[in-house]
Amino acid sequence: MRGVGHGSEAHEHKPEGIAPFRSRTVAPRCGRCALPVAMCLCDEARRIDTRTKVVVLVHRREVHKTTGTARLVPLTLARGELRAVGRPEDRVQYEGLEEAGRATLLLSPVEGAVELTRDLVGERPATLVVPDGNWRQTRRMATKEAPLARLVAVRLPDGPARRFELRKHPQAERLSTFEAIARALGILEGREVQDELERVLHLKVERTLDTRGRRKDEQ
Repeated sequence: MRGVGHGSEAHEHKPEGIAPFRSRTVAPRCGRCALPVAMCLCDEARRIDTRTKVVVLVHRREVHKTTGTARLVPLTLARGELRAVGRPEDRVQYEGLEEAGRATLLLSPVEGAVELTRDLVGERPATLVVPDGNWRQTRRMATKEAPLARLVAVRLPDGPARRFELRKHPQAERLSTFEAIARALGILEGREVQDELERVLHLKVERTLDTRGRRKDEQ
């Protein structure tokens, strides 16, 4: 892994592909990680060089939610990219996902998705396309948008229940976008990458819960 540091002005930088986080409260928040400026984790995240490119398609209704985790992608991955979708004019964001020489996979547990394995891509580098939104939004992206529907859909293998939770869901196997990406890269890139991404996600979850006056282990 190769870490790339962030400067002390990190909270002023624009995240790749989506607007800086806009706070709905008086307290200023970092435009990149969406945490209060005093809790900003940007300087604590290392950007990792991976062969795998990760493109997250963020539904516009998710862009300014403090519980969203997609903003961690460009903070932690040198080949991490965010694209805002959800409006008719955003359909251009679905184009250009497939590149010669790369295996392009859609990380979405839709019907017919195959289990993600390293053998699935062979020696080629992969592009992992990840819809981000609620279940209805992401399913619609995966099945109704032609550039996504033609991709090979993959799902994570059965594994432990989610470790990190900012939104309650009765199904323990439902993961946040970033936790799913971390597990997928654990398969494609190795456990060291997964561990580093989960370290940053842990910081995000704990600090977000702190802003609510509670900790995960107190729930």
